[in-house]
Amino acid sequence: QPATELSYADDDTSSNSEESSSPSSSAMDTYQVEIDVQLDPQTSGTIIVEVMPSWAPLASARFKELVELGFYNDARFIRVLPGFVAQFGIASDPALNKEWLLCEKGCRALVDEPRKESNKRGTLSFATSGKNTRQTQVFINLGNNGGAPNFLDGQGFVPFARVVSGMDDTVKKLNSEYGMMESVSGGLAGSVNQGKAAYYGKEYLTTLFPKLSYIKTAKII
Repeated sequence: QPATELSYADDDTSSNSEESSSPSSSAMDTYQVEIDVQLDPQTSGTIIVEVMPSWAPLASARFKELVELGFYNDARFIRVLPGFVAQFGIASDPALNKEWLLCEKGCRALVDEPRKESNKRGTLSFATSGKNTRQTQVFINLGNNGGAPNFLDGQGFVPFARVVSGMDDTVKKLNSEYGMMESVSGGLAGSVNQGKAAYYGKEYLTTLFPKLSYIKTAKII
């Protein structure tokens, strides 16, 4: 269903996905990420995320790599659907998106790994549009989405982290005015064109969606 199509990638990139080698021992340790958010021009907030490699080691290592790279700094929450998900992970810099998202089909894509936790409220999972398509986009579950009505647990979405601070005073206040529109096929979809957001970066998002909440910085603490 459109509401669960959490990325714009092609359906199958299995032949081009990165190898499922074990992350280094340092990457296997639980770690926390502090995400400073600009909710609106006057209001900021902070989200603390605890990353759990025991849940999903490949996803945990990828998230650490992207945070250390600064990939998420200045990134917009491009899709906020109250009670469902808050999604981010398209860089503000088109050059980064060219390297990580708009490159040869399947580049930077992680192979799938088994789900050990449910997509319950406060957990984070990488977006995917099919087999072996996880790249950079991540969503925070705003509700218990593992079972009915969204059934994310059965669609390949693998939690790798959880919000330990800021769920109510920051995540809940993310701007959602651009998050919903009726799709042609029925149901709700995001208003932001993810392909254009990746290609044009911040210029596209700030021009057409100036009120989007965004990540000021994301850093390991």
